[in-house]
Amino acid sequence: MSIDFLKQHAQTLSEFAEDTAARAAQNPQDPWLAIAADNQQQAASDALQHLSIAYAEEAGELVDLRLMGPRANGSISLDAFIKIADPLSKAWKAAAYRIRHGISEGRAGKEIADVLNLKLAGIASGSTRVLITGSSTPDLSGESLLQSTLQQTFRLLTAKNEEFYDAVDAVGGKAAHYLGDAIKEIEAAGMSAEFTWHALHEQYSWYGNSTEIERIKSLIAAATKPESYEEEITGDVSGITDTGKLELRTATGKVLIRFPLDLMEKVQHLSIAKHASLRVSTTKYWDVVGRKDVFQRLLIDILS
Repeated sequence: MSIDFLKQHAQTLSEFAEDTAARAAQNPQDPWLAIAADNQQQAASDALQHLSIAYAEEAGELVDLRLMGPRANGSISLDAFIKIADPLSKAWKAAAYRIRHGISEGRAGKEIADVLNLKLAGIASGSTRVLITGSSTPDLSGESLLQSTLQQTFRLLTAKNEEFYDAVDAVGGKAAHYLGDAIKEIEAAGMSAEFTWHALHEQYSWYGNSTEIERIKSLIAAATKPESYEEEITGDVSGITDTGKLELRTATGKVLIRFPLDLMEKVQHLSIAKHASLRVSTTKYWDVVGRKDVFQRLLIDILS
């Protein structure tokens, strides 16, 4: 249903509810009128909630978590839901902190929570569908932290083996660990999952059946103990992407360096083909599948 229809429907039900409530107030001796007023007010509230979810979907702010299995038949035990939702929420906040500030060690805190504004929007039909909304309002850099966070977490979930370490590095080890905890709790509850994000221009989905859950768990476990160190890299800037990476051509070849949102303004002052000296944090992962070291670099500062 279109937003225009939902908006008109909610307005009509609200007007009916207001009219019936007014008549019920004038006729306190009529209990059926009071019951009708309560029922109409509930229907109007439900319609407004559906409209709010539709607005969130249109704005790229809606995440649909579908949990499937014998224990997810339109409801879910409170304990199981908390065990899944808590690490998932922590994963999103830790990833957002990493994307904005470039580090994983700090506590996300109220700053990140306020920007993401994650809320439980409701439970929908179809196995057990949990609807979550957030705020996609851009920050001073013009970027939406919510959308950047969701894009990178879905990228982590769907990454092939050769792309996985870059995806882990984008969200940080802490976020990957929390995401792994959420997936373990889904498995422990005897369920599979389907996560969907209705982004502005496309739809992101992850289908977490038992095979996929095992794959993600194994990859995250293999990426939990990387080696990190700082170094200075010099070369000529050969590219800056809108996905938060800059490319440097050095004496030993091309180097890709991720940069956090905090440093976007500084990065925008770099010029293509110009020499630059950068302070970076380099993380070395051991790729157990390819049996090789994988290096990921994050910009700390631009020295010159």
